[in-house]
Amino acid sequence: MKLFTTIILFCFVFALFNSCKRDVPLFEINNLNGNKISCFGNAGMGVGFKFPINSYESVEPCLRIGADGTELDVQLTKDSVLVAYHNSDLNESTMCNGTINNMLWSDIWGCHYANAFSSSIQIVSLTDLFSNLNNPTNYVYTFDCKLYTAAADYTAYQNQFANAIINFKNAHQLRYDQVLIESPDTTFLRILKNKDENLQSFIYPSSFEQALDVTKTMGLWGITIDNEKITANQVKLAHENGIRVTIWNLHKDKENTDAIYKSPDYIQSDDIIHLLKVFGKYHQ
Repeated sequence: MKLFTTIILFCFVFALFNSCKRDVPLFEINNLNGNKISCFGNAGMGVGFKFPINSYESVEPCLRIGADGTELDVQLTKDSVLVAYHNSDLNESTMCNGTINNMLWSDIWGCHYANAFSSSIQIVSLTDLFSNLNNPTNYVYTFDCKLYTAAADYTAYQNQFANAIINFKNAHQLRYDQVLIESPDTTFLRILKNKDENLQSFIYPSSFEQALDVTKTMGLWGITIDNEKITANQVKLAHENGIRVTIWNLHKDKENTDAIYKSPDYIQSDDIIHLLKVFGKYHQ
């Protein structure tokens, strides 16, 4: 009887001791972002959401449920208005036609998305988006700059786009670490850097090897890359060279988890709810 009581007491003490220990973290993050991963939605709630990416109706809930920020596809109108839109032609996702850079904002304003859930969702300028969001300066924004244009003077267009980005950042009093700029166009990234060397620009490459070389040569802030095109060891190599890494093309829980194990600095996910739940950030 004494032996039985002793065993029971030992088991109780062992269980109590283990319950008081800190839980082992699910993921050990080592990066240049304070050893934490910033969680961003892909153009809001992502491509699987009922409302269109880049719309206010997709961006607002993404931020409200706990995301650190969001990626936005950004284009430039003929009169230098920044517009959140992904495709090269309006007719690919909306009831309108034309290329944004060949149009004035007044020609585009009121253009509705072709959406099965609502006929009232409009294309939004970044200024209008920020005007309608609650506390927009509390978040981080990645501007994926879509340089779609038929302009005869491409360099002038790139300069116009760069000026619009800088003017928007300054007008809304965003810190440098709140505006991350992505582009595959090294000339555009160089123009941005020449205008303001503190801008945090990311190369959008076809391969990690290309990205590492360009980023080191140009002194860029980071690399933004498809999850399938980078390994954990390559992320580590980027970090060893002082280069931040953003991973995207994540649509499922498993893909989020795979990306997390690589310890990037930022993740852009189409399954933002799962990503936020992993890190205990999600709230309805």
